[in-house]
Amino acid sequence: MKISGFTFIRNGILMGYPFRESIKSALPLVDEFVVVACESSDGTRNGLESLRAENPKIKIIDSDWNVTKKSGAVLSEKTNVAIKNITGDYGLYVQCDEGIHEKDYEKILKVLEENLGDANVKGFVFDYIHFFGGYFSYAKKSEKRFFYDKEVRIIRNDGTVFSWGDAMGFKDINGTKINLENKNAVLLNADMFHYGRAKNPADMYKKDREMEKLYNFKIVNRLKNWVSNYDPRIDKYIYSDFDWLERVERNSLEFHPLPFRELAAKQDWDIDGFKTFKKEKKGVRQFFKMIIYRGVKDAVNETSNALKKLRTFFRAGKLIK
Repeated sequence: MKISGFTFIRNGILMGYPFRESIKSALPLVDEFVVVACESSDGTRNGLESLRAENPKIKIIDSDWNVTKKSGAVLSEKTNVAIKNITGDYGLYVQCDEGIHEKDYEKILKVLEENLGDANVKGFVFDYIHFFGGYFSYAKKSEKRFFYDKEVRIIRNDGTVFSWGDAMGFKDINGTKINLENKNAVLLNADMFHYGRAKNPADMYKKDREMEKLYNFKIVNRLKNWVSNYDPRIDKYIYSDFDWLERVERNSLEFHPLPFRELAAKQDWDIDGFKTFKKEKKGVRQFFKMIIYRGVKDAVNETSNALKKLRTFFRAGKLIK
């Protein structure tokens, strides 16, 4: 049984992704690890080279970063570039803010071995631990308002599975989602540790502003900032009300995968200090601002979708002629 790890990264240092730790947490499980290095404006490429010098399992594939569509589609495009370059029976996908705990290695390998001959099993599902506001607070398992609790992160590498949307999940060549509900995936009973929001909340705010560019048109983002200087769906929920968080003792570094423990030990803030980081704006004026924002956002998205359909229609017409 051969296992290939794969991921992609762009501006990992600038965006504060723990990509080194993420890759290191997966290396003991894989025979090779393919990283699609998208063009960056920081030292991410050099960081990958240093990591490869330490471990020859790592293979670097250079790629551009041409965002031709909104909705985050570029993320699945680059994930699929990585999939095309892996050679294992299985592909282990670890996004660059995720990590696997060494306590689960044997369990994962056992499940993969047991299903190696069953071609109907296309994916393997991890449970998720989502850290928020730091390395010592994470979302309760019962909290699903904004957070996914399970995702496919290992796929059968038989040429029939690909990433779709904004790279959160996978489909087969017939367009069927790979998940437990469709009975083409198996639960690993292992955790994926997600550190996407483990940053200092002030830094997290800056990252969110940058990520919005992948999903919204510029006019929508400007209006969003006019309405409020934070995301009204998320920010109050994360930084004002902490009842939905589990807490980890500061001296329990072994709770984290080994490569992430040094990062956790360096945390020099307390999440409770950010309860008033961004106060929610209220009032009649804010209400009407929100209506304008949502109306413009819907109009822009609908116009964009209509233009895409027209382009597809005319291209099809040219092909028929």
